[in-house]
Amino acid sequence: MAADPKQSQAFKQITEAFQTAQAQMNQLRKSVERHAELARAKTQLDFSQRDKERALRELGEAVWRQVQKGRLELPASLAPALEAVRQAEQKAESQAREISDLLQEGAETAQRMQQKKR
Repeated sequence: MAADPKQSQAFKQITEAFQTAQAQMNQLRKSVERHAELARAKTQLDFSQRDKERALRELGEAVWRQVQKGRLELPASLAPALEAVRQAEQKAESQAREISDLLQEGAETAQRMQQKKR
């Protein structure tokens, strides 16, 4: 019994389509694996950068404390950086005082309102 040529042709087309789909899936899998590897590497780099930034910040703070205590004198070339730190510190202190004043004012106002209710 001979195979129906139409069925053979359909089977051949299905087989070719399946093979094409398999090849595309393999390409897609490889692409996803590459992207996953890239994402892992990027995440590791981000963690390393954060560790470096934290270490630099801690070093800078330690140096700043030593400068403030007079135990360390930095080269004149770092004067602009030192001044920027001083100004930022003064600004932070000023803002903290302002917040404290506002909180104190609010507490006093609340106390006056309580006394008026009595």
